Amino acid sequence: MTTIDVSQVDERDSSWERPGHRYRVYVQDGARAGTAETTGGTTATYDVTGADLLQVVDWAQRQAGASATYAIALVVEDPRDGRGLVWLVGMDGNDWSDEPHEQLVRRRMLARRSAPVTVAEADRMPVDVEVRPWGA
Repeated sequence: MTTIDVSQVDERDSSWERPGHRYRVYVQDGARAGTAETTGGTTATYDVTGADLLQVVDWAQRQAGASATYAIALVVEDPRDGRGLVWLVGMDGNDWSDEPHEQLVRRRMLARRSAPVTVAEADRMPVDVEVRPWGA
């Protein structure tokens, strides 16, 4: 199991920040396929811009409903390695490992189906946001 560590730091130690974010949301329907205890399955993947993390959590939970799982990553463009993901909530449910930390992450993803994260009204994603089809 990963040990959680919280340390106070000097906020001036970072050399850059970006105001705009691209989040990648994975919605995986393992439970809809009849396998209620898996986070994997068919994956619908979305990129979300123009929102903050709480709005993205709210939107992802609505997409997943009570039977699918979701995960959220920050999309990072690295000049050397290209595009990559930093997992913020959950992980790719199709990645499988016996590592205790990853098993814990999967159990927490499954638990969110029946006990979703509470997002205050002011932080919710507008319900009229349209999803553009892939490639459009």
